[in-house]
Amino acid sequence: MKKLITLAISAIFLIAITIFTLQNSQVVEIQLFFWEAQASLSMILFTTFSIAILITVVAIMPTIYHLKKLRDQSQKKVKTLVKEKEKLAEPESKTILSEGQIEK
Repeated sequence: MKKLITLAISAIFLIAITIFTLQNSQVVEIQLFFWEAQASLSMILFTTFSIAILITVVAIMPTIYHLKKLRDQSQKKVKTLVKEKEKLAEPESKTILSEGQIEK
């Protein structure tokens, strides 16, 4: 079901991109400092959007790496604490049973 929904959303997205491209096919001139270029409006918008996504991903990668590292460290710490708790809990239960007190 999830794959079908993803496929439907992808198809709708591709149809929307095709319609946008057909409606915005006029040639536009771009000037940036000493650089000039001519391309269709849809291509310029697509390129600009793609560059923005690429810059965002590159900017976010160090944060993602750092968060994954913190997650791994936290998981290791939790495992060691669970093992330590189990070690501390075992002698206590044996002591209580050996003294004839309340059993758990």
